[in-house]
Amino acid sequence: MIPKDTVEKIRDKNDIVDVISEYVSLQKVGSNYRGLCPFHIETSPSFYVSPAKKIYHCFGCGASGDVIKFVQEIENISYVEAIRKLGERVGIAVSFTEEDEERNKYYNFYKSLHELYKSELNKSQIALDYLKNRGFSLREILLYEFGFSPANSKLPQSIAQRLGISKEELEKFGFYGTDPFAGRIIIPIKDDYGRVIAFGGRLIGEGVPKYLNSQDTLVFKKSTTFFMYNYAKEHIKEVDYAVICEGYFDALAFHRAGIKNVVATLGTALTRSHMFKIKRHTTNIVLAFDSDSAGIKAAFRSIEMLIPEGFNVAVAQFKDAKDADETYSKFGTSGLVSVLESAINSETFVVQSLSKQFDLKNPSGFNLFFKSLKSWEKLFSNNPKSLETFYEQISNVSGMRSEQIKDILRNESSGKSGQQNVQRSVQVGTRYDKQTHFNERKSTKKLPTTEDYLVYIYFNYPELFKQIDFSPDILEGKAREFFLIAKDLNVSLDGLSKDMVAFVKDAFEKIEIEVDDKVLEYIKRNLEEKRLEKRIAEIDNLISASKSEDEKRVLLKARMELVKQVQKLKRSSK
Repeated sequence: MIPKDTVEKIRDKNDIVDVISEYVSLQKVGSNYRGLCPFHIETSPSFYVSPAKKIYHCFGCGASGDVIKFVQEIENISYVEAIRKLGERVGIAVSFTEEDEERNKYYNFYKSLHELYKSELNKSQIALDYLKNRGFSLREILLYEFGFSPANSKLPQSIAQRLGISKEELEKFGFYGTDPFAGRIIIPIKDDYGRVIAFGGRLIGEGVPKYLNSQDTLVFKKSTTFFMYNYAKEHIKEVDYAVICEGYFDALAFHRAGIKNVVATLGTALTRSHMFKIKRHTTNIVLAFDSDSAGIKAAFRSIEMLIPEGFNVAVAQFKDAKDADETYSKFGTSGLVSVLESAINSETFVVQSLSKQFDLKNPSGFNLFFKSLKSWEKLFSNNPKSLETFYEQISNVSGMRSEQIKDILRNESSGKSGQQNVQRSVQVGTRYDKQTHFNERKSTKKLPTTEDYLVYIYFNYPELFKQIDFSPDILEGKAREFFLIAKDLNVSLDGLSKDMVAFVKDAFEKIEIEVDDKVLEYIKRNLEEKRLEKRIAEIDNLISASKSEDEKRVLLKARMELVKQVQKLKRSSK
C-alpha cells in the first residue's frame, strides 16, 4: 500500500481546480467553480468544484469525490495509477509496483498474448502478404507491432494457462471460448503509458465484421481510449493541434507519412472523455473523418461537442479519395500534407455541408436550410470571429447580405428583404412563409424562488450567506427541511438524501447569474416579506380563536401595521 502521508501530500499539492480545468472549462461562481459535467451529457452546467472543500459534485449524475477520484474516473485508471499520475504532476514519484494484483495480471496477459500474436505473424505468409499489399514495409510491420491470430486459434487460453489465469478471470479480460480474433491481422491498442490493453482485428479475406475491437473490460474502454495516443500525445503538444481519424489504418497512414500528432477513435463516436484527453495538450483539432455521409454526420456531432468547450475545429477534405488510408496509398505523404493544408474551418464546413442537403432555389428548401442553421448560429455565437465567418459562408451559398441573414436567423421583423431575395431565385408567385419555419420556442424554464437563491448562496457564497438572517420556519417545502438541518452547520452534498440532492440540483439549474449586492438585497427583502406574512397568518389564527373583543381589536391593529409593512416592501421592490 502507498503510505497515507504520501497520498495526502499528493492530494494537497494538486489544486483540484487546476487539475479539473485541464479537462473541463470552469467558470467561477462565488467561492466555487461550475462547468459542464465530463461524466454525462448535459447542456446546462450542473458540475461544481469547491476549492475550499477540495471536492467536486455533479447534481446531474451524482458524480463526486476528490482530485484523486476525478483523475481515476476521467482517465479510467486505477486508484494507484491516478495517484502516480498526480504525483508526477507535482514531482512526487510513486512506483507502479504497488498496483493492484488484478490489473497486473491483466497487463501481463495482454503483453504475453501480443508477443504470441507477433510470432504467429512471422509464420503466416498470407498475413504478411496482406500487410505488404497494403503498402507496409517489413520495417513498418515491426515498428507498428502487427500480429496475427490463425484460424481456430486458442492462443488466449494457452497464455492464460501458462500465467495461471482462471477461466473466470479470462472472461473478465474479454475472452470467452475461442479466440474472437481468429483469422485476423492483430493491431495492438495501448494505454497512455504504452501498455497493450486491447486488440483490434482486421479480417483477411471475405466476411463480417471486417474490423473487430476487444470488448470493454476493467482496463479498456472504447469511449475513453484513442488508438496511437501514447505515440501522438507529445507531438500534439509540440505542434499544438491534433488530428482525429475514425480507424486504425487512417491513423497509421498519417504516422507513416511522418505526421505524428494523429489519433483514431475505436469504432465509437468522439466522446467527452476523448475530448478531455486531447484538451490536456491542445485546443486545436482537425477532424479527418471519411468523406461519406456517415463521416459528415460524425463531424457534425464532434463539432457540436467541441465548440462549447473552447476548441478551434477544422475539417479535412478528401476530394480524390474516401479517407486518409486511401489518400496515402494514392498520393503518398504529399497527399496527406495537402489534405491538412486545405482543411476548412468548422463554420465553413457546416454551412457548405448543410447547403448541399437542400435545394436553395426552392423556397421550401431555402427555409429548411435556414431552419437547420439556427442551432449552429447559437453554437458559434460565443466567438464573434466564428459567428462572422458563419454569416459570410451563408452569404456565399445563398447570395444574401449578412444583415439579411442575421434578420432571418434571429426572426426579426425586417424579413422582407430575405423574402425578396428568395423570390428572385425561384419561380414568381412562390410564397416564402417566414413565420412557418422560424418561430422561436418559448422558454419553459422556471424562475428561481427565494428558497432557490438561499440554497445556491449557501453552497457557492458562504461569506454572503452569513449576512442573511432568517428562520427556516418561514420557508416553504424542501427548503424548510434543508435549512432546519443546514443553517448553522457545514453540510456537504455527500451527506444529503437523494431527494434533497435533487432539490439542490433543481435550485442550481434555475440560477445562471452572479450573486451581487442587488441580488442579496432582493433576497433579504423577500425573506422579510415572508416573515411578515407568516406573522400575519399567525395573528389571523389568534383572531379566529379569540373570544375577547378587546383582544381582537389589539390583534387587528397589529395586523394592519404588519400589512402596511408588507405593502411598503412591495412598493420598494418595483
